[in-house]
Amino acid sequence: MEENTETSPLCSKKGNTPKVQRTVGVLAASAVLFGNCVGAGIFISPKGVYEKAGSPGAGLVVWGLTGILATLCTLAYAELGTMIPQSGGEFVYINKAYGKLPAFLFSFCTVFLIKPASMSVVAMVFGEYFSHLVWGHAANVWASKAAAGVLIVVLGLFNVIGVQVITRLLSIASVLKMGVVAFLISCGITVLVKGGGHIENFQTPFSFEGSSTNPTDYGLAFYYCLFTFQAWNSLNYMTEEIKTPERTLPIGGLVGLLGVSISYFLCNIAYLMMFTIYQIVQTNTIAMDSGFAAFGRPGEIIMTLGLLVSCLGCIGGAICCISRNLQCTADSGVFPEFMGGINKRFQTPVRAIIIESSMMCLYLLFDANVLIPFLSTVEWLFYCVTFSVVLFLRYKEPNTHRPFKVPILVSVVLFLVTGTFVVLPLFSSSSRLSTLLGLCWLPFGSLVYAARYYYTRYSHRTAV
Repeated sequence: MEENTETSPLCSKKGNTPKVQRTVGVLAASAVLFGNCVGAGIFISPKGVYEKAGSPGAGLVVWGLTGILATLCTLAYAELGTMIPQSGGEFVYINKAYGKLPAFLFSFCTVFLIKPASMSVVAMVFGEYFSHLVWGHAANVWASKAAAGVLIVVLGLFNVIGVQVITRLLSIASVLKMGVVAFLISCGITVLVKGGGHIENFQTPFSFEGSSTNPTDYGLAFYYCLFTFQAWNSLNYMTEEIKTPERTLPIGGLVGLLGVSISYFLCNIAYLMMFTIYQIVQTNTIAMDSGFAAFGRPGEIIMTLGLLVSCLGCIGGAICCISRNLQCTADSGVFPEFMGGINKRFQTPVRAIIIESSMMCLYLLFDANVLIPFLSTVEWLFYCVTFSVVLFLRYKEPNTHRPFKVPILVSVVLFLVTGTFVVLPLFSSSSRLSTLLGLCWLPFGSLVYAARYYYTRYSHRTAV
């Protein structure tokens, strides 16, 4: 029987529409989603989640609800992906429903804020663990950030030279980060088998003692959780490469997110088995501490090295993808032309790589606890807008064929929940400033769009 390898056009420059084959099935789609989601986030977010939730039980509830929310989000996106079978994700959907300006703002914020800032957080994790491995407790925050900056520059150079090294690193990192998660879970089991462990974290009423009663705290706790699920929408960026999207998008998304949710939940059970909530909140190197708690210094080294390689692959792959996103949008006229282009010597988008690497280094000046609400506010604002697209197109184009549909109530709930995520941090004194600064990117992006529009219009008039 002949395999389904029908082709589909990719968005590209005008006059050039190369074809790609639809080769990604359900299993591959699930693996892509799982591989993109699982990474350094599970070693960053627990501190913020339990600090805001206030108790082990409340923290676990937040993790569980986040897994359900991310799964519903993926299914709602599957409706859009099967109705509008084009790669490009939110940009394509927002542009279809609301036009060029909102779509530009999404692309602008993604390329210059959301993606580079999130990778800066991952680089900070690398720097923190690297400096503790080399210098121990003598390491300070600036040594960690210096190591993070060097990492970004080196990986940027590798991306300039060519993608071969990065793709090999990604392959190794993809395997290792799964191993790191499995090793973390085994650390919790080992501590339990040895007769240790904090069983009281799972016993009522203790597990819920100290739970926050402030709704804003839970909004921020969800932000930290959702940071670890950042790639839940990955499949919508490769819709044109997916076989039978009406089947693969929902099933692949469901299976992939189920695997991610279970893995994260088990990781958190392992943390709570090994540490008190106070210890989780106080440490910045929970992965290293987990290895040491179960296997001593050898476990600490194994966990740290695995995490460092995972961070390397995550950041190297992100620079590769984000820079090509910038280059593609610049070449198509969305951003200024000088940001695009392919270098003739290296055959890579050198200028875009330099810009993205520089943005990542710039965000290193901020603390991770500032950056996460800073970027998450804008990110979830655009998710909220995208869920409104589902509702808008149901009203505007009720007769358009939708191979897959979620119940309208699901889309309404997602729209309201994500809207709440955007608003809640404004009521917290600890996150209000970073939230407002994140939202400031919208008027700033609008000014850039207006300047770009009038410059292009004036140039055409002058040419005539």
